[in-house]
Amino acid sequence: MGSVFIVVFAGIFTLYTQEVILEDESVWYRTFWIRQLIIFIIGLMIALVLRRINYQVLEAYAIPAYGIAIFLLLLTFIIGSRIKGAKSWIVIGPFGLQTSEFAKLATIILIAKYLELKERELDRIPTLLIPFGLAVVPMFLIVLQPDFGSAFSFAPVLMSMLFIAGADIFHISSVLIFFGVSLSIPLYLEYYKITLVAPLLNRLEDLEKMDLMPAVRILDTDVWNFIYDKKIPDHILENAAQGQGVTDLNYLQNILGNADLLQSFREVADTVRYESGGFLLSFLDNLTLLLVIGVVFALIAAVLFVLRYSQGTSLHKLRNFYIPLGVIGVSLITAVTFQKTVSFKHHQVVRITAFINPEKFPRDRAYHIRASKAAIGSGELTGRGMFQGDMTIGRTPLVPEANTDFIFTAWSERTGFVGSVLLLLVLLAIPLRGLLIAFESRDRFGSLLASGISFLFFYHIALNAGIAMGLLPVTGLPLSFMSYGGSHLLMCMLGVGILLSVHRRKYVN
Repeated sequence: MGSVFIVVFAGIFTLYTQEVILEDESVWYRTFWIRQLIIFIIGLMIALVLRRINYQVLEAYAIPAYGIAIFLLLLTFIIGSRIKGAKSWIVIGPFGLQTSEFAKLATIILIAKYLELKERELDRIPTLLIPFGLAVVPMFLIVLQPDFGSAFSFAPVLMSMLFIAGADIFHISSVLIFFGVSLSIPLYLEYYKITLVAPLLNRLEDLEKMDLMPAVRILDTDVWNFIYDKKIPDHILENAAQGQGVTDLNYLQNILGNADLLQSFREVADTVRYESGGFLLSFLDNLTLLLVIGVVFALIAAVLFVLRYSQGTSLHKLRNFYIPLGVIGVSLITAVTFQKTVSFKHHQVVRITAFINPEKFPRDRAYHIRASKAAIGSGELTGRGMFQGDMTIGRTPLVPEANTDFIFTAWSERTGFVGSVLLLLVLLAIPLRGLLIAFESRDRFGSLLASGISFLFFYHIALNAGIAMGLLPVTGLPLSFMSYGGSHLLMCMLGVGILLSVHRRKYVN
């Protein structure tokens, strides 16, 4: 609780320093820190009430709580408000409820109850399908909002809970491989569509193909669909229908109508793609080949699986072959399906991959990472002072979301390396203490419940700090107990209350 108090008030004071220097006296700009303080007081009272309630009561309400959480996620699509591009909030007057935050806690409670009941069956794949399904349902609904950061946070928590519960590490690794392959291939392909636009333009300039250079500037990242699929983007067609950009449309249609010119364009594009991506890009871009390989691997795995179970335990070692083959096969099929149907949007690719090499992206597309790293670096050893953070203070600070997702950046700019390290130590003390409570719990449900909540805190802290320092992709996760936002702070305090309840009853008969 000491660590919680320190972090919460560090966040409130950071919010205060961001607002107190503003000349504008309007209520909206001067109440962030007050609202955060009020939410914390409410959350603290709820936590103290939960501390006195036996956490085992949650077992009886696990399914209803999960059902209510799913209902709220569905309700968000109907009456929710779209804020910053995501329809994640149900707004009632001056207050907003981010339904995904409470879905995290409800899912952890139900998974903990299920893993307790199936303790002796966790070495079987069918047993593991249920917790994955319980996590995937809210993840899918949150992705549709779209809020990829909140959706992603379910996965590592689930994996960690399964590991603590005693699931087969072979099965857990298979799931990680499945998600890794299924998502990385579409991400890889879209990454090159963005980063190769500038090299394509430079190559056309070197070859003095001035008649094709305007096409790249007009189409930008859509240039690859234009070259290989002969597709003109919808926004250009819509603008032309409204009488805008008719010249651009005619110019692009002329290129498509000139077979020699289009072939020349395609040859330059092939050269640029091969020089940058090599054989790997050419191989992964052949979706038909990937689909065939995936189907073949899946069929071989199915045959080995049937053979193993038809012959009994004598062929038990076949699982070392059919599990990886099946996982890779299904992963390739899923990757091709995802790329053909949904795929990643360009802004999502930038947010996920820009941290690897921000200089490869246009400045406006990797701005968050550049600005955050510059602000943290400007703090140097001891910081610039709590009221001197030039990049994170003001009505429109240079670092976007300096009061929410990038509040760690604001703190680091003002307190420097020393303050940042001290904050991280206090932050990490919270999930570490939670794990200790989990190991000391008097029953398995309490242990799994405390573990899930502790892992949720840990991944929020680790991912948020990593994002701010440019070590991880930008996914829009708040910093637990510190970022401005009533829904997340309330969820954190509910988690604290449950941890206190587990701790209080470890010696009860």
